[in-house]
Amino acid sequence: MKLFIGLLGFIMTMLGVILALHLNFTIGLLITFGGVFMFGQMLPSTDSNERLRRYERQHQQWLRK
Repeated sequence: MKLFIGLLGFIMTMLGVILALHLNFTIGLLITFGGVFMFGQMLPSTDSNERLRRYERQHQQWLRK
């Protein structure tokens, strides 16, 4: 699902730029920001990444030894 959201966000961003340059700047800019927001939502967050937290805990234990 995240891949679909990222792809759709990328397409909306490019479509918004094209619309802003050729048709209506305001609507194109709104669509571009919507696409950038969707693309940003696709990226993983470090808070919800359990694998990263597990990796950090292992290295903290390793450093204490």
